[in-house]
Amino acid sequence: MIEGIRLKVCGLTSQEDAEAAAQNGADYLGFIIYPKSPRFISLENYTALSSRLPAIKKVAVCVEPTTAELIALQRAGFDYFQIHFKHVVPVAVIAEWSRLVTSDKLWLAPKLPQNEPFNLAWLSYTKTVLCDTYHTEGFGGSGQTGDWKTFMQLRIEHPHIQWILAGGLSPTNITEALRATAARNVDVNSGIESAPGVKDHELLKSFIQAMKKK
Repeated sequence: MIEGIRLKVCGLTSQEDAEAAAQNGADYLGFIIYPKSPRFISLENYTALSSRLPAIKKVAVCVEPTTAELIALQRAGFDYFQIHFKHVVPVAVIAEWSRLVTSDKLWLAPKLPQNEPFNLAWLSYTKTVLCDTYHTEGFGGSGQTGDWKTFMQLRIEHPHIQWILAGGLSPTNITEALRATAARNVDVNSGIESAPGVKDHELLKSFIQAMKKK
């Protein structure tokens, strides 16, 4: 935790970067188990790496997993399951995800088009929501900042939920983002990279120093 704010470093693909994240104060390590992501790590490669990772919480990041896929992620030993999904996915599917991993471990990351209202029914099945920037081509990872005003509004109206701010965060804007949203949980990925899936440790340190200036 950094100045009372929890930090997740996402898109990790190597032991070296995971250790750097942990040494600099990250609370969560995120691994993207989604083949279409440029930061994809296969479940087999994650499993081979897992015994050498720092002893902090691990988050499996996936997109609309099947029941079998979600069970496989559980067996791999992840602590939390961050599921990205289109806003039209039936609530019954989300309920099943919650049943499989429990609401405490399920992090919902809806792909919500601009001007589309947030479906409050989702909050019955989770205690954590990650708000990422919408873009038509994929699920997160756009490098673009999101709707900070709406994030702030949701956080105030539903304080029982852990809201995670994501989307285009970097050393140059994290101070402003924290002041604008009062976020207590942030997710950083492309903003601290030298290449997709390769973290720049100096940028990581700069990001954390900027967090402290809020």
